[in-house]
Amino acid sequence: MSENKDFEILDKLNNKYFTELETSVPHIQQTLFDLQNEFYKTWRNAITANTILYKEFLNNSGSAFPKSAQDLVENVSEEALKFRSIYNKLTISNIESIKNTSKTWNDNAETFVDLNRKIMHYWLSVFSSKRN
Repeated sequence: MSENKDFEILDKLNNKYFTELETSVPHIQQTLFDLQNEFYKTWRNAITANTILYKEFLNNSGSAFPKSAQDLVENVSEEALKFRSIYNKLTISNIESIKNTSKTWNDNAETFVDLNRKIMHYWLSVFSSKRN
């Protein structure tokens, strides 16, 4: 079977497309990582600044942080850490599952192509025989 030269443009465009992706995706990933770090720093600085301000308020007003409030803050913090730990494990598990699904598809891509090729040839033979 001869290869149709009209499809060379598709090969050229596919190569160009994926070459561009291979160079741009790592840059986007790094940029998102940097953005995440900046948000983390902002969040940490905001919490730290507010804590310092609250300590200063308590010291200047002569007030004390009530024991019941301390216990409540500690309990809420512990539960939040437990939740975040579970959430992180679920997130990682889902990402791993998606990665494994993609890997399975990639490992079997040629099988899918062969199956589709057989289906295509079957249908071509059915319609070709009717035209002749």
